[in-house]
Amino acid sequence: MQEISINYPEQWKTVNSRAGNLFTSAENTVGVVRLTNADGHLIQFDDGEWGISAEGYRACNLVAGISTITPDTIHLADGREVSNPYIEFDPETGTADKFWSQKITVGMSPSGKPIVSSATVLFDIRVRFVKELMQKIEENRDAGKLCMEGTLTDEELRSGIFMAFQGELGVYGRHDNIDVIRVIQNLINNKEHGDKIVQTLAWKASIKQQPSMPLAKLKAYNGVVDVLVIGYKDTFDETKLNEIAAEFQQTSSVAGAEVIEETINASEESIEIEESFLSTKGGPRF
Repeated sequence: MQEISINYPEQWKTVNSRAGNLFTSAENTVGVVRLTNADGHLIQFDDGEWGISAEGYRACNLVAGISTITPDTIHLADGREVSNPYIEFDPETGTADKFWSQKITVGMSPSGKPIVSSATVLFDIRVRFVKELMQKIEENRDAGKLCMEGTLTDEELRSGIFMAFQGELGVYGRHDNIDVIRVIQNLINNKEHGDKIVQTLAWKASIKQQPSMPLAKLKAYNGVVDVLVIGYKDTFDETKLNEIAAEFQQTSSVAGAEVIEETINASEESIEIEESFLSTKGGPRF
């Protein structure tokens, strides 16, 4: 990380600044953070553009120093209040099927106004599995097929995997196909680590809304980009942070603060490598 003296504003860069202008004072921290694909900071999308991974936001947060709160409970869309994170299990297999998590991040704006950004994420691994398998079948018809469960032969049932997604309509994959094997491996991994994955996705979704953070999509060259990050100073201690989170949970607003609230179905999100869960430097691992 390269530090820029705030005594020399001509050295500041407007690259990736949300508004194109930067406002800071001697009390704030300003830094240029180098994000690299090699260090797991970046994700390249199908269109060739680059985005910041959870690991990249942790690197940025070493400068920004923004705090995130995990509420004890979540209010789901169906009205239930459940523990956070929350796991639903498949009644047939007894294994994890859906994961929810909510994270609330509290930071400051350039004007000194608190910014409260909340993200509630659903990670439905059954939906994700179906979409991954259908994609492989579109690329290679030998991998499997879309069919009704009752149309599969006994041999097909023994030599493959079927996942229904609309009544008896579902997707079938053959066990001897390498692409199907990889999709099944992803399914097993998601069942085992879904609670960590959904919490990471919720944290990333909440912190990236903060003004301190760079834009979510970047122009990287050879998998490297330098981004400007500002740590807007705040006076929030743990008690105050918990009060803010409690007020938001009760009223969906916070007095004197700007609130950003997002609900995400992450069945198509890019899931980052498990190693990103192992350290706590720069932000939480779950």
